[in-house]
Formats: sequence, structure tokens, C-alpha cells
Amino acid sequence: MVLAVALVVVAILVVLDFVAKGIAERAISKNVERSAHAQSAHTSISSFPFVWDVAVGGGLDRIEVSADQVPVGPLQLDRISVDAHDVRFDRHKLWSDQSVQVTSVGQATITVVAQLSSLEGSVASGLGVGVSSPAPGQVAISVLGRTVTTIDLTRIPLVPRCPLSVSHQGTTYTFSCTVSPVPQSVLRALSRGS
Repeated sequence: MVLAVALVVVAILVVLDFVAKGIAERAISKNVERSAHAQSAHTSISSFPFVWDVAVGGGLDRIEVSADQVPVGPLQLDRISVDAHDVRFDRHKLWSDQSVQVTSVGQATITVVAQLSSLEGSVASGLGVGVSSPAPGQVAISVLGRTVTTIDLTRIPLVPRCPLSVSHQGTTYTFSCTVSPVPQSVLRALSRGS
């Protein structure tokens, strides 16, 4: 009988832990959707037991967030991903207000992906379009060696002012950087809409 009661209690605690983690994931996703004006967002928290890690440790080892279809100026970015490590929360707000307030992130890698259609890719190739990052957080588009526009990715709250590495494969352009510690602008984007 005692074993059966213990198993039921453990099962209830596991279910409650998954529910609490799901609530936190949805809250962060909604915060990111609002702050980045994304069409959708998804959050994955790597933690078990979540409640123990947050209640006792005050944070989590890792959170992965992705925002899809994010506008920046005249462009629509396909995805922005944040891979955050050593994430700390305001425990009081989490438990009393059921809201997620990220207070610090030790390190994060931010990845921005923009994909051209095959037609856009053909035109870009024919025109000799080049993409570079002339300054932290900025992407420059050039045609035949002449810069025609510069896009400031830091207008998106998830993207900090950091030196971007640029890679290109087919019609997909990827911009990424790693920051440590993570600036307040990104913490606010994870915590609430701006």
C-alpha cells in the first residue's frame, strides 16, 4: 500500500513538473512573439526536474528559443534562434505572478536565417549580390561590389549588437554570434513584449 501511494505521489509530481515547464515554455514563446513581432515562436527548456532547478537553483542550464517569420525593415527573416545557457529567473515573479522574468543569461548564441526563393537566388546570383557584416549587428547587401543597403538586425530585440559571422549555402544566408553575458535587450525580449 505504501509503495502504491509513493508511486502515485511521484507520478503526480512528475506530471506537475511537466505542466510547470510547459507553462514557462509557452510564456517565453509568447514574450518572444510579441517582442520580435514573429509569426510564431517555440521554446524548449532542457531541465528535469524543472521545478527543483528553478525553485532551488534559481535557474536552468539551457533554453532554446526560435522565432519564425520575423520582420526587419522591408525584409522577412525566416528564423531567429537563441541558444541560451546559464539562465536565471526572478523566482518570485515565476511563482507569485506566473510570469517569466529572465534576470540573466551567462552566454547565448544567436542565429539568424534568411532564405531566398529560387527566383530571388537566381536574380541575386546574376547581379553579383554579396552579403557581409560591416559592423556588429548589421548586414550589408552589395551589388557588383557596391553597398546598396544596410540592415540593422539589432532592431529586433532578440539580436544584440555583436560581430556576426556570415555563411551562405545555396539560397540560405546564416548570420550568427555568441555573446557573454547576454545584454538586457535580449533578456527583455525573453521576458515580455516590448
